[in-house]
Amino acid sequence: MIMSCRKLDVKVYPKTVYTDLAGLPDPVLLGLTIHYYNHSDQSLYMKIFISGPSPWSSNAVQLGSLGSGSDAYVNLDNFTSRTKPSQETTEELTLTLRGYNDSGYSELLYEFSRSLTVVFIKSDDGSWTTDVNNDFSDGTVQGWATMAEAGSDSGVTVHTDYVLSPPYSIGNVANWSPVSSVPGESRLRIYKSFTTPNKSQIFGIVNFRTLGENYLKLKYIEIRRDSTVLIHIGRTFDMVDAEYAPEGKWMRIVVPLPANTTFEFRIILDYLRTAPSGLDDWGHWWLDDFKIISK
Repeated sequence: MIMSCRKLDVKVYPKTVYTDLAGLPDPVLLGLTIHYYNHSDQSLYMKIFISGPSPWSSNAVQLGSLGSGSDAYVNLDNFTSRTKPSQETTEELTLTLRGYNDSGYSELLYEFSRSLTVVFIKSDDGSWTTDVNNDFSDGTVQGWATMAEAGSDSGVTVHTDYVLSPPYSIGNVANWSPVSSVPGESRLRIYKSFTTPNKSQIFGIVNFRTLGENYLKLKYIEIRRDSTVLIHIGRTFDMVDAEYAPEGKWMRIVVPLPANTTFEFRIILDYLRTAPSGLDDWGHWWLDDFKIISK
């Protein structure tokens, strides 16, 4: 018998995912970071499913064993997809977490489902005002800066190697040299201050790319409004020699913003440094076509 009581739980932050159709590839790929829980009195083999209305694809990922009373984070990169809509639309997807008694995922014991809302906006349909457009086409960093929250900081410069709107993006190659052979944390803040208009709908659109080299492992990417976390991709920092967030590709992250407010928009990169003493860790990042839109 399958039990649907709250022996399991799964959460996705935020519960509503936004994206902008303007310039988005077809098909649309959706990645999620989920937080899942085992409230039962035994270890369970967990599997996460996603489904939605046509033309969304269905998918499932085996998550392995999770102990009784335990919880875990996982980033599900390109978890589902659909053909690109031609106009703004809002759709509901369903996440279903299932707990099995065996490693073959054949003896189902528990399941729990949660809905997820996906909102497609279209910033180029004539109904939106572009309040900020940082495309760096003037060859400057347009007010963006960096600081180290843990580790060291190497600033921000104009780049030409990876761009969305030629000729420039911004970014840097951060060189983190550990002071000893002991691994440690490096966390970088990329930031700029903005004031939003007094309108009912306001969004920040982030097109971002990152890559760690040698001994640098990316744990998470966060979008923050001052200290408030709007999006978390990956897992919390740990000392495991593994990456938890996607790298080596452009990602679009869209976040709602409050009206008539001044704040610091922050992009956070959190890494584990594992380089032996005397060797370097290299972290690359790029930002292009950052926008704030409203209506």
